[in-house]
Amino acid sequence: MIDGRIVAGKTDLGSGFVLTDRIVATAAHVVRKWRPEDLAFVTAAGVRLAVEHIERDITIDVATLRVAESLAVVPPLRHALLHDEWRVTAQPRDHDAQLTGKVTAVTHSIVNQGGIDMMVLQLHVAEVLRDYRGYSGSAVTVEGAVIGVLVEQVRERVDAGAGAANVLYAVPVARVVGRFKLGAAVKRSDRALPVRQLLDTAYFDLDLLKTAILDAMTACDRQRVIVFGVDADEQAVVENLCAWLRQYVGDIDRQYWLDMSAVLNSVDTAAQAVTRYTAVLRSRNVICPVSVRGTSAGAVAELVQRVREAYGRPDHWFMLFLLGVPDGGYPDAVTALPRPQFAHRDVQQWATHVISSKHWPRHLAEAWTSDIVGRIGDDLNVRFTYEELTTCITRVRHEPDELLSDLEDLGA
Repeated sequence: MIDGRIVAGKTDLGSGFVLTDRIVATAAHVVRKWRPEDLAFVTAAGVRLAVEHIERDITIDVATLRVAESLAVVPPLRHALLHDEWRVTAQPRDHDAQLTGKVTAVTHSIVNQGGIDMMVLQLHVAEVLRDYRGYSGSAVTVEGAVIGVLVEQVRERVDAGAGAANVLYAVPVARVVGRFKLGAAVKRSDRALPVRQLLDTAYFDLDLLKTAILDAMTACDRQRVIVFGVDADEQAVVENLCAWLRQYVGDIDRQYWLDMSAVLNSVDTAAQAVTRYTAVLRSRNVICPVSVRGTSAGAVAELVQRVREAYGRPDHWFMLFLLGVPDGGYPDAVTALPRPQFAHRDVQQWATHVISSKHWPRHLAEAWTSDIVGRIGDDLNVRFTYEELTTCITRVRHEPDELLSDLEDLGA
C-alpha cells in the first residue's frame, strides 16, 4: 500500500493513501480550503504527484483526489470485524509512532465535529499520544487490507482544554467506495479459526448474499432499521446468517418466525408482532424473519413503513428478513438479496479444506465430495445441503476414525 502526505507547496496538510488507480483518499477537512492546482500527493518514497481533481463529501468527511499519474500498487479492501487488530502505518513526522489497536464498533453513530450525523468504525488506540492531529486521512488497515479512512479523534471529557482520548473514528472503506462510485471490490474476511470456521455451517459460502448484507448496512448511515428480501423459505438460512453476523455487530436476538399468510395478510397483526422490541434494541440487535410468499407487495410495503415509523433510529440494528417473494415483487424499501444457492465447487472446496486440516490423504476429498453431492442431489437444495454438512461435521468432530475409514473405502 502507498501512504503519503497531502501538501500545499511546503505545507503539510495531512495524510492520504492510494485507494484505487490514480485515486488518493483522505479526510475532507484536510483539503477543504484548497483547489486541485494548489495540492500535491507526496508518497512515502518521495514521489510528488500533481492533483488534477478533488471530490469532497463533508457528510462523511472524506475526499478523493485524482492524481496525474497511474498508481500501480493498490491495496485490498475489506469490511471490518469486531475486535480486528488494526494498524495505521502513516507517520505525520518521521519520528511519529505507527498507530495500532482494536476495532471496538463497526457501526457506531456519532455527530461529527461539523455537526453532521454519520456512522463510523470506532477504534481503540494502543498508543496514547494525547493528540492525533496529522493522522487524519490515513488508511486503517487489517493484515494489509484497508478497512477505513481515519477522520476524527475523540477529545477527553474532562474539560475543554483536555487532550485526545485513545479513541479514533474512521469511515468504513465500503462507504467511501460506494459514495464516490469507485467500482472497487470490498471483500469479507470472516474471523474464525480455520477448523472452527470449516465446522460451522454459518460460514459456508453464500458469499454474494453476505457481502450484499454488509454493503447495505454500510450505506445506511445512522438509520439502523434495514429490511432484506430473500427468495428462500429455509429457516437455516436466517439462523446461519444470524450466527455469522454476530462477528460484525455483536449480540443478536433472533425472534420467532412470522408467516403473514397465516394471519390472513393482516398488516396490523404483523406490525404488532415485529414492533415490540424497542426495549431490546437498547442493548442488542434484533432480527425478525417474516414469510411473505403469497402476500401482496402493498401489504409488505405498509409493514415496512410501519416498522420504520415505530423504531426511528434505534441504538442497535433491527433487521427484518422477508422470506419468499411477495406477489408483485419486493417494494422499493426492501433490499433484495441474491438467492441462496450452492455450487458443486463450494462442497469440493469445503471437503478439501477439512481433509487438509485433518492431515488426511488429499485424494479423499474428491470421493467425499461425490458422496456428499450424491446424497443431496445435483441441484444442491439449500436445506438438504445444510443438513448433510451438519451430519458430516458431527462425524468429523465425534467419529473421525470411522469417517476416515469410510472415505478410504470410497476412494479405493
